[in-house]
Amino acid sequence: MTASHPGTTLRILGALLLAIGLAGYLLPAGPVHGTALIPAGLGALAILAAWQRRGPALVTGFVICALALFGGGSALAQVPALLAGEAGAAAASRVATALVAGWGLVALLLALRRQPA
Repeated sequence: MTASHPGTTLRILGALLLAIGLAGYLLPAGPVHGTALIPAGLGALAILAAWQRRGPALVTGFVICALALFGGGSALAQVPALLAGEAGAAAASRVATALVAGWGLVALLLALRRQPA
């Protein structure tokens, strides 16, 4: 695996999304909807995609990040309420998912720019 392979990025992305999904499902005190596990599912897919060849891994990573951004991006408007302690666990999970997905997109774009010699 070369330095331009997105495997490391996908493993980190997958681990973070898996942690966000599990925390969003297991930590709140009240009943939680099963959709709280969606980030965990995306994280598991990202970890599996890390062992693909470079091209398919990049495509899979971009799709995973896009899905995570579409799912959590609408919660970015709630960041001020979240920082003030006024938003709930669901909003925190969606904001964290969107921020991690945004980082993943940037990291994958950087991996795309570093072509193997």
